[in-house]
Amino acid sequence: MGNFPRGILKITAFIALSFAILVTLPRLSPILYPPLPAPSATFDCDDGTLNMYRHFQRLGVEASPIVGNLGMDGEEYMECDHVWLMVGSGDKGIAYDWGEPQFDNQHYEGYIISFDDLLYAVAEDRKVSDILTSVDY
Repeated sequence: MGNFPRGILKITAFIALSFAILVTLPRLSPILYPPLPAPSATFDCDDGTLNMYRHFQRLGVEASPIVGNLGMDGEEYMECDHVWLMVGSGDKGIAYDWGEPQFDNQHYEGYIISFDDLLYAVAEDRKVSDILTSVDY
């Protein structure tokens, strides 16, 4: 057989790499995008954040719940009306809200709360639905 031109080898390598990525992505999807129920009267942002927190903890990934207000800059703590998760990624964090990574500036503002505070909010939500209520999406 003759020698293959370098272009054919590059195309073959690109196709093989593309195929490997397509086969791997569905397996990574449940890891990178934790499945969550849709927001409802009984499942709001603090419930979703708790589910995401537990998901990433099972994977050994550090995460911190964040409270803030996505509708304003520089909000005071008492103006916070939403909670999401900051997931460790090297020396940076990736904000996750409703099971998906977020890259807008608002998701990188807010106040870190403890896991116990998150559990308290979820428990209080079961009694009264005005603590960390879900944002209309």
